[in-house]
Amino acid sequence: MVTDAERAELEIGNGFRQFELAIDMIRFYLEPERPFSLRPSLILQLQECAVEGIEFDAGTWRQVPIGISKSRHSPPPAHLVTGLVDEMCDYVNDNWHERSAFHLSAYIMWRLNWIHPFRDGNGRTSRMLSYIALCLRLGYVLPGSPTIPQQIQDNRKPYFDALESADELMARGQIDLSVMENMIKGMLATQLLSVIYSAESSKAYAS
Repeated sequence: MVTDAERAELEIGNGFRQFELAIDMIRFYLEPERPFSLRPSLILQLQECAVEGIEFDAGTWRQVPIGISKSRHSPPPAHLVTGLVDEMCDYVNDNWHERSAFHLSAYIMWRLNWIHPFRDGNGRTSRMLSYIALCLRLGYVLPGSPTIPQQIQDNRKPYFDALESADELMARGQIDLSVMENMIKGMLATQLLSVIYSAESSKAYAS
């Protein structure tokens, strides 16, 4: 059993390692001979990295009911998790060339949270997987910082609002991710804008 202080330290370290793993995955699948296909094993690997040393069941689907604090959404029963994850992967793979990078990124971030397939690490895993999909769909490792996952970590409200919007529409039988797509677009703009600022300051320093 880890203490709160130990848990906080582990979460920080795991967060850095999970991001490094995500970048390695992006670079791996950017190779022309390795076309990307979203698979459950990749999701399990990312979650295991997020909660390693914290949760005893790291890298496995949950076997128990679970709730989400400060959310009206009730995740599906545990026995449905693997089937729902498979359906999510199929949707992404079937629509990889038909839907925009923003839609696919938003879909993953929302749907994995909606399924909530793990006892812990769902948010961290969904955000990192969403970022991987965005980079791969655009075709390169996105430059700049803070990255989209970092921006969400620093300010959770837009992220929670986007999840709630998608959940409420889903409850009415609609899949509408426009709020989350717009959030991702805005955060991507912030991330890429930092490259311009860096270039400008470098030019000023050189002169």
